[in-house]
Amino acid sequence: MYAEMKGSLLEERIKGQAQAELTGAGMYFSLARAAKEHNLLEVADSFKELALEHAAQASYYASLVGRYPYEETELWQFIKGLSKAEEFGDVMISELAAQVKESGFAETAEMVKSFAAQHKHHAEVTAQLLEKYAPKSVKDKANKRYVCSVCGFVYEGEQENEPENYTCPLCSMPKEVFALEG
Repeated sequence: MYAEMKGSLLEERIKGQAQAELTGAGMYFSLARAAKEHNLLEVADSFKELALEHAAQASYYASLVGRYPYEETELWQFIKGLSKAEEFGDVMISELAAQVKESGFAETAEMVKSFAAQHKHHAEVTAQLLEKYAPKSVKDKANKRYVCSVCGFVYEGEQENEPENYTCPLCSMPKEVFALEG
């Protein structure tokens, strides 16, 4: 389906809907956190359910427009870059937690620090999956590696072959934010 709609108004509408659903998921998770703080546990649970539904919808729309790879080799190549981004997230979010703590928000800093630990765990899980299941061609290091300076996603290969409107699959920043590694 994606090949037929690439570059069309329909593709743009579906991309917009994917973003709206993703925003909705974040909104409902935030509302659930607020409800929980006010001891409205049933309300919080309802908002969490709505958030998960929005997240599922966002992922479906994203798959329709080819936001994330479907073919097996491309899937593993993406996961390889994602694993590196999770490592980067651990470092960057740990630094953010330290800044939050230095600013006098110790309780918030602890929560942010727990998010860094989650990113570290995500990096470990994706690395283990790569080692166990990815084909050798994906495990081999490419000649060129480009790192997104915003989120740490690693693109392996000839990024100059990507179209000018290429964006990072994680943070949607333009390819100009990628730097050649090494």
